[in-house]
Amino acid sequence: MLKPYQTIEDVLASPWAQQPQAKRMERTDRVLRSTKLENNIYHDLRAEDTAMDEIERGAREKLRSFPALSQDVFQSFYSLMPRRNNEEALSASARKFNAPILEHITQSEEYPTLKEVCEGRELPAYEAAAEFVSAASDELDELMRQLGGKKDALNTLEKLEQTQEAAAQRLTELLEKYDAAHPDDPSLNRDVIKAANEAESKRRQVEAVTKLIDNSAMQSKEAVGGIVRHALSAASEKAEEVQSIIGAWSNEPGNLQRTPANLALLERVRRSDTLRDISKYLGRFREIFAQCKRNGFAYGRGEKYSLELGNDLSRALTSELAMLATPQTQPLFLRKYQRRQIKQYRRREPIYKGAGDIVCCLDESGSTSGELASWGKAVALALLEIAESDGRKFALVHFSGPGSFKTDIFLPKQYSMEDKIRAAETFLDGGTDFHTPLNEALRLIQEDGFENADIVFITDGECDLSENYIEELRTAQAERHFTVTGVLLDQEDSGMDFSLKAFCQNIYRTSELTGEQVVQGLIANRVS
Repeated sequence: MLKPYQTIEDVLASPWAQQPQAKRMERTDRVLRSTKLENNIYHDLRAEDTAMDEIERGAREKLRSFPALSQDVFQSFYSLMPRRNNEEALSASARKFNAPILEHITQSEEYPTLKEVCEGRELPAYEAAAEFVSAASDELDELMRQLGGKKDALNTLEKLEQTQEAAAQRLTELLEKYDAAHPDDPSLNRDVIKAANEAESKRRQVEAVTKLIDNSAMQSKEAVGGIVRHALSAASEKAEEVQSIIGAWSNEPGNLQRTPANLALLERVRRSDTLRDISKYLGRFREIFAQCKRNGFAYGRGEKYSLELGNDLSRALTSELAMLATPQTQPLFLRKYQRRQIKQYRRREPIYKGAGDIVCCLDESGSTSGELASWGKAVALALLEIAESDGRKFALVHFSGPGSFKTDIFLPKQYSMEDKIRAAETFLDGGTDFHTPLNEALRLIQEDGFENADIVFITDGECDLSENYIEELRTAQAERHFTVTGVLLDQEDSGMDFSLKAFCQNIYRTSELTGEQVVQGLIANRVS
């Protein structure tokens, strides 16, 4: 093949001489910029992650820039405003592999939601990034093939660009010598021509491989997007898990930084399927508690205070009802009624604040195992939080069959996180008996310092109580002035008979209300 430059004049007329190459640029594998603080945060988080060490070590053997992708993914989740490095400063593998992966991440429909959970929060951001990187490493061979056209094309391009830059730099140095040489040096001329042909050859090789890679990336955009979405979904689940666990169990649920306490909590909860299942509910229940604490009001009957749109005729403005008086305006009224656009008063009433201690009787019969048990435990722990916030005593009576019970007592500032976790992991199994937990609750009220307590009774079953026992219970209620609130978990059998009405002053049924509505009612009536 004829070389493009045969004479020194050919070289001097070429772009190489007209626009001499700049000195060799230091390339980076990082697509995104990090501040010194962000770098320190990432390296602190990364320091003792041996699992990530192993993942990156294996991936680096296939693609040198992969470890930098780990930090870029973290940066994209954590940073308020991720900033990109100039494309010219990127290494070939960062430009053709890392950058497209990040582009797929940020363009994903799932990214805004994930970003909301992770932004400025060390633990969710790092855990999500680690999960993404782990999933991506499992598909690294396929990603390299899809983005590179051939398995090793990306590494080939990187090596070619390095040799091209070296050749261009060599040519630049020789041209500078040529400009300074007087008179012409035939040996130098030959070196210049040889260097120019070498630089041009490498440029064309880079161009050819780049074109191959770009074509492959364009054709495989959907396939790569699918892999990224799968990895991003796993990352989202991990971030939400971290948020759920910390939000459910931490003494500072809003603190999602990497603290020894949070790390220990994550490790502890992750070892227990029971605790993870409870976390799905408890975090939300704590949010409801915080909201009720802030608001202090429930909407319903009571004081008029503002207007809203709806179709509650009992609260409709007189001017709206007046439309019923004439045939001409009746159709307008009916249309507004159907569309829930009648102007009506919104009302509010102060919530009754139960200020006493709390005894929670929790059914742990075999029929409650699984979701019902997790939900019930979360409710009990939310009630504990109410008691904790106001310095009240709390007792959790686990019960199942006759004589089967366990009581956990929580006195203000006298119990640990481990005590709460131990209570959460307790599950008795067996049948259902109401006498045992009610007797224990009465004992606590009469003998163990819970004289001002109210009882919350959570069950999915029924139990026949004798008339004599019910009468004794009612007498005790009249003497001690306590109430019993029942929560019947009957969403799977809304027509079943039940005995809660015999001794409960108020009953919430999950066949009539959502689980969240039940919790809102329980919490609202006990927030001070």
